[in-house]
Amino acid sequence: MVYLDNGATSQKPQSVIDAIVNYYTTTNSNVHRGVHTMSQQATDGYEGARSKIRQFINADDDKEIIYTRNTTEGINLVAHSYGRQNVGPGDDIIVSNMEHHSNIVPWQMLCEEKGANLLVVPIDDTGALVMDEYEKMLSSRSKLVSITHVSNALGTILPAKQIVEMAHAHGAPVLLDGAQAVPHMPVDMNELDCDFYVFSGHKLFGPTGIGVLYGK
Repeated sequence: MVYLDNGATSQKPQSVIDAIVNYYTTTNSNVHRGVHTMSQQATDGYEGARSKIRQFINADDDKEIIYTRNTTEGINLVAHSYGRQNVGPGDDIIVSNMEHHSNIVPWQMLCEEKGANLLVVPIDDTGALVMDEYEKMLSSRSKLVSITHVSNALGTILPAKQIVEMAHAHGAPVLLDGAQAVPHMPVDMNELDCDFYVFSGHKLFGPTGIGVLYGK
């Protein structure tokens, strides 16, 4: 079989399948809730994975790595925590015209709830973000920029570092949707300097139901 849809979800290498089987047959136990050997082994594996993820995306601290079920849940966690605490009437949230629905709907709902504005950066005929329009949208009212790192529909690689720098110049934090970036290119949290970064495991040769929210 030739499988050409790894951008949607990846097939799992035998090493991943073997690791899952080995865990459930030899080490399965409550994490952080037991003093017996198997519980300690499970806890070590759980926290060891967090440390590996931190190294993989070059974050500074294991505490910056939050486990989620997928990219969508990571975005919703930011919307329901940071968003509800910091977005108010008349404020702006900025997204782009190439977002996955999971990076649109939470912000639509938040803006409706808070009386805020959802601004959408257009794209040009080549599928690139119109950076001049993005710059015009940024202001003191900008409370969050939530934008894809790599478009799931177009394959466009956005100038993430520049997007972050421009937003930070106006005091706005940035969430990057890295679901399509992490499987296909190196990502570096220190280099990008974004405030939040989200991605899923199932596009990255991992099982369904695991994901990461990085928060600086």
